[in-house]
Amino acid sequence: MTKAELKQILDTMLIEGEKARKEGEIPISAALVLPSKEVIYTHNEVEKENNPFSHAEIKALEEGMKKTHSRYLKDSILIVSLEPCLMCLGAILKAGVKTLYYVLDDKRLGGISAYHTFLGDKIEVVTLEDERFKKQLDSFFSSLRDKEKK
Repeated sequence: MTKAELKQILDTMLIEGEKARKEGEIPISAALVLPSKEVIYTHNEVEKENNPFSHAEIKALEEGMKKTHSRYLKDSILIVSLEPCLMCLGAILKAGVKTLYYVLDDKRLGGISAYHTFLGDKIEVVTLEDERFKKQLDSFFSSLRDKEKK
């Protein structure tokens, strides 16, 4: 994947995160790049679906499996705005995703940062830097705290 392609995906993921925020969701987004180069964009829908499993990563994996007619997403790349939790990390590994990119560490619930999950050579993990996602998440939680004060 080129830097230009990655930037375009991250730009679209920011828009997807904004959709989540407008729906009252935590603005977490994901992009699944299939071997065909088709990109599937998703965001959290936990509140909308009243389902604690409706994380952006899970939604992307499900859509990818539908499109490929397979429960394995071998040679796919998953890009997420926030480090996956243990549940999502397990699903990513089970699906056989080749490479995981993520932007923000989740020191509280992240499958890698918080729980120090050993991945060995099961999946390539790449961390990205993009301050826009931190600003988006910080802004969401700041406005949430402001609403609680009122």
